[in-house]
Amino acid sequence: MTLGITGASGQLASRVLHHLFARSASDVVAITRNPSKVDSTGRQSLHVRPGDFNDRAGIAKSLAGIDRLLMIPASELMPGVRPRQHQTAIDAAVDAGVGHVIYVSSIGARPGPRDGILETHFFTEQALIASGLPWTFIRMNIYADFQIDGVKRAIASGEYAAPDGAPYAYVVRDDLAALAAAILATPGHEGVTYHASGAESVTHAQIAEAVSKAIGKPIRYTPRTPEQSEAGLVAAGLPPPIVDVLVRSQKAGRDGAFDLVTGDIERHTGRRAQSAMDFIVRAVQP
Repeated sequence: MTLGITGASGQLASRVLHHLFARSASDVVAITRNPSKVDSTGRQSLHVRPGDFNDRAGIAKSLAGIDRLLMIPASELMPGVRPRQHQTAIDAAVDAGVGHVIYVSSIGARPGPRDGILETHFFTEQALIASGLPWTFIRMNIYADFQIDGVKRAIASGEYAAPDGAPYAYVVRDDLAALAAAILATPGHEGVTYHASGAESVTHAQIAEAVSKAIGKPIRYTPRTPEQSEAGLVAAGLPPPIVDVLVRSQKAGRDGAFDLVTGDIERHTGRRAQSAMDFIVRAVQP
């Protein structure tokens, strides 16, 4: 059984590879635009191949012989780009005769009239279904890992300014990787959608309170309005189309799109998903 992973030089893929080899995977193909960035030290059964979602023929060549493929989304958020790249990758998988594609999607994936984060994931899911390939979706929550830098700044300033609204069941990247490796390495799962979430849903106010207690220093949570959040993205110098994409993703979060807790990680890995608050507190403690 030959297993493949796209985006293999990225942080998620590197952790998936770690978990695959912990499971004694014997034949793994890592596909990436940057083969030199994949660490194959001590992994004789790891084969690194070049692959670009913009090159159908090239990616099809790299997918040759793969039975089960973990498709990690492209990182490009500029409207119009990621759907085209994902369609190219799916077409290439069909050309190469890949046996099964497992796609890392997003909790809250849904149709929409514009090209945002949740809409591109829904597009990709539908494209995979239409392709005729056996498919599995792993819909992930937002990374708990992404909250660490903001919390560190809050510790320094004494103020945690973050969007208000519904809580998030943030997932730790390594937990998602463990689930993806488990699904990739085991038979079955065709036509199933899994949801990778943390152990609980938490608000920004709860994160601020937990960190404050852990470090013994008061941290004031200040809710940011949608207008303030958008202004911050503009001030950071992001292009207007990217600002629009991120603002709509934040709105989805405020409205509850990521307030979903499941047991899929524990069910398939044997270990309970980590608490986002515990993970963040450990990461920022001196």
